[in-house]
Amino acid sequence: MMRRWSAVVAPVLLFGLLGAGQATAQDSPQCLPRTSDPVAQLVPVSAAPVSSRTTLYTFRSAAVGGILPDGLVRVRVTLPIGYGNGTAAYPVLVHLHGANNSPITWPAAEVEQVVGNTPVIVVQPDGGPVGFYTDWYGTPRSGSDAVNGPIPFPPPAWETFHIREVLPWVDATFRTTGHRAVAGSSMGGFGAMSYAARNPGVFDAAASLSGALNINGLSSTVPMLLDIVDPCIWGDPTMQAANWDAHNPTALADRLRGTSLYVTAGDGLPGVHDDVSTVVRSGAQEMLIRQVTDDFVAALNRNGVPVTTEFHHGTHPGPNDRNRFYDYDALTAYLPQAMRAMEGTA
Repeated sequence: MMRRWSAVVAPVLLFGLLGAGQATAQDSPQCLPRTSDPVAQLVPVSAAPVSSRTTLYTFRSAAVGGILPDGLVRVRVTLPIGYGNGTAAYPVLVHLHGANNSPITWPAAEVEQVVGNTPVIVVQPDGGPVGFYTDWYGTPRSGSDAVNGPIPFPPPAWETFHIREVLPWVDATFRTTGHRAVAGSSMGGFGAMSYAARNPGVFDAAASLSGALNINGLSSTVPMLLDIVDPCIWGDPTMQAANWDAHNPTALADRLRGTSLYVTAGDGLPGVHDDVSTVVRSGAQEMLIRQVTDDFVAALNRNGVPVTTEFHHGTHPGPNDRNRFYDYDALTAYLPQAMRAMEGTA
């Protein structure tokens, strides 16, 4: 069984300093900045079978602490068909959910149907309501924000949770090959590309499904919107500009060379999985996503980094709407590419 933890730990330590915002000349006035590097320690609490293939695991995480209301975090794992009947090891596909979603947003039966008989372990971890797959710069001085609710100090460290807690647990618990792919929906698309760029060698492939791939996009519009969500995820966009760049997939495009990349987005116009309600609710959002996706693809092209793109008519996938099937279509298309990368046949 192949292990690649030297490739995991070194970049985490390097980028942990950038993520904490400790190198900035002036702290964000709205935040209590992180004063120490996050600690990684995952304590299992429970395991609840969802189906014969899928189990929902519950943990206490030192990295994210009590950011979620019950103080627990969850990881849903779907095993390949026949996993329990042999000794074979499998690659791992990590799926990162979107804002205000969770590991159980996609019904397990639908995930199993999309994966089919692909020989891969699917891992779907918590990422917070709007955690943005980041070791947060700090805690709001008010103690909370309108989206995530109360924010503890030290603030949540979602990247540490996923890279230094969840991935080692997966390798220790299941038969894995040490090869991994990551895919993310919406906010998770940001996480997939940011994680792959910031942690070289950890993921063989990365996919963004309608992802927020340029957090500095559309002049100041996107930073302003994200700063309203919570001003302490990366700190002040001006004072902590280097920290924003250190997490922004578009700014990190050159670091994705050698990773098998897949990017998809709609244009906000009605597509095959839309009705009137999805166009009204999600059309404008996907137009914005398409523009920041174009920024990211352009940055890849400038740096000579290959990428597979699939653009279509369609709105921003929602968890309870039929337009969620855009994500399923994209994952179905991405899986063969990801498997080739993880098997070394790309």
